[in-house]
Amino acid sequence: MQQMLMTIVLFSLLAGCAQPQLDQPKANGTYLVIENSQAWAVLVFDGMRVEERGTVVDVIKQPNQGSAVAASYVIDTANCGRVQWLSERSDAADGLTNRMSLHSSSQLGQRDCVITDGLSRVWTVLDYSG
Repeated sequence: MQQMLMTIVLFSLLAGCAQPQLDQPKANGTYLVIENSQAWAVLVFDGMRVEERGTVVDVIKQPNQGSAVAASYVIDTANCGRVQWLSERSDAADGLTNRMSLHSSSQLGQRDCVITDGLSRVWTVLDYSG
């Protein structure tokens, strides 16, 4: 009898501790990854990752603090054509910031272009070129 009572008490304690799984936050972001002459435009939304591989056509970096453009990256992709990212400087109260934005080409509207969803998003550039 005592063993049955302990089993019921233990079962009721464990049943009270059970909680439904909470929805986990999903990763989101847009990245331009540069490694020497190779480039990848990577979009992560709701935990899913898609990418467009390309070739670096041109990289221009402006060390001058007075310039509105900090860097320009031009990438040639198979599905999206030639695409340019500009890093724009802006002085704010908390210091100098860079905002990377994608500038569209006529091919970004094509069905096979996976980076079309990133037109209005802020991009992070990861440049691993020496």
